Amino acid sequence: MELKYEEYKIKKLFINMLLKKGKKTCSENIFKNILINLKKTTKQKPNFILFKSIDNLLPKLKAISIPNKKKNKKKDRYFLMLLNEDKQIKKSILWLLLNVNLKNLTNEIIQTSKNKSKTINTKKQYYKNIKKLKFNFIFD
Repeated sequence: MELKYEEYKIKKLFINMLLKKGKKTCSENIFKNILINLKKTTKQKPNFILFKSIDNLLPKLKAISIPNKKKNKKKDRYFLMLLNEDKQIKKSILWLLLNVNLKNLTNEIIQTSKNKSKTINTKKQYYKNIKKLKFNFIFD
């Protein structure tokens, strides 16, 4: 089974985010177990479900604060930056891993592929925080 470049990139990022104390074989085994559990519970292709859940979590924007040069100004200034594809994938995997412990990760991946999970709420909260900065944008 040969992986496409994007599948390989997502797999590599996911394994690197799972790393603990530099033990890559352990994180690879955890990733394989996640894929096996996904296949058992959904009876679909596990890669498809994983990529769909990551695709649902992709953040497109990031707000960056600009430091004030004068001491009298009270308001912070922000500008929006579009994230490139690698950073979007990394951020979505980070949200997946932060919201759930490893035992419930397969259920969380299934729920995010259906748009019904805690991580979807974190994405919405992320966009609400950007909206509070008073940019006139409409988000999906």
